[in-house]
Amino acid sequence: MKNAISIVLFGAALSACGGGSDGGTPEAPVTPPVVVTPPVVPVDSVTVASEAVAKQAGLSVIAGASADESVYDVAADIGDTWRITFDSAKKTFNVKVLSTQFGLVDRSGTFSATTTGNITTYAGTDLSLSVDARTRLLTGTVKLGNMNSNVSGSGYAATDVAKLAGSYIFLGAMRNASNGGDRFNPKGSLKVAADGSAQLCNGGVFNAQGVCSAVSPQLEAENASLTLVKDAKNGLLVARQGDQDFGIVHVHAGDRGLALFIDRYSRNQQNVLRVGTIVAAKQQKIGTEIAGSYACAAPGISAKIVVAGSTATITNNTAGKTHAETITVNKLGLGAQAVDFDGIAVFKDPADVPADYSMFMPVSSSMAVEFSTDRSYMGTCLKN
Repeated sequence: MKNAISIVLFGAALSACGGGSDGGTPEAPVTPPVVVTPPVVPVDSVTVASEAVAKQAGLSVIAGASADESVYDVAADIGDTWRITFDSAKKTFNVKVLSTQFGLVDRSGTFSATTTGNITTYAGTDLSLSVDARTRLLTGTVKLGNMNSNVSGSGYAATDVAKLAGSYIFLGAMRNASNGGDRFNPKGSLKVAADGSAQLCNGGVFNAQGVCSAVSPQLEAENASLTLVKDAKNGLLVARQGDQDFGIVHVHAGDRGLALFIDRYSRNQQNVLRVGTIVAAKQQKIGTEIAGSYACAAPGISAKIVVAGSTATITNNTAGKTHAETITVNKLGLGAQAVDFDGIAVFKDPADVPADYSMFMPVSSSMAVEFSTDRSYMGTCLKN
């Protein structure tokens, strides 16, 4: 009986291992899995450079109320600071007044958006704004109340003032808030220290001893001592001069380095309210990277600038006229009065009087600011 049980178990084991002779169906061959190689996504050098600048400077993305919202803090050239929010799901925008010299209030509306390359343009009632997705840069025009303004700003906020330390150059435009009179165009160098102290050298540069020195006999260097501090109430970065505000500072992570958009406002010694903007960019030489086509806007003026080699072709869209201008890079001024000044290109129409020229300062790969001496306005130029 013991042997019979052993035989039965042995036979069952053979059947389980396929060792029987019952003609069972052989197992199907195993097909190896198909390996799918994902497409290689090209690395955008501007995005990589901008994100590296933001990380090094400790910048944080300004958060919206939901994942559908993108938020930007901007300096308006009338002397205000606004927060602009786009809701991509609802197709709505909101302009929130964070600081105003004119008693302006918030407003909202709907928008339509078009994207060409890396630039998305938002259009709504009394609003036309463009955003570069690579650098979180915003620039364009907005009407709030009865005030039209050019605005520029960033989707980033500064968290550590010490990481903004460095050398910058700047262009600006200021005027009386009441009547737009007494226009003034500051230009020069800005030096920010790790402790938040800053020196603004209008009309000059800092020499080897760190002293603000005039770059030209035609310019008188003026030095202003500032302190950059975070406002505990609203989290904004404020520049203070002595016991009064100099302006609100918005930080842009350009692929060329940090840039500062300053909402400039203060009262002068005659107690006159002065407003405007100052744009400061990391000081460095300009090369061939400024070549390309730009759409430019200044108060009441729309223009196109095409930079090719040593020539800039200017089309005044408002007047419908086109002319060519010569380009000199890394200089300030013209002819015998020209002095070395890294980061500025001078555009000159040979038909104009010697005193008329414009200064062109790249901020990032997608934006430059331009100031013409014959207009006393500063415009923004978005690279196409």
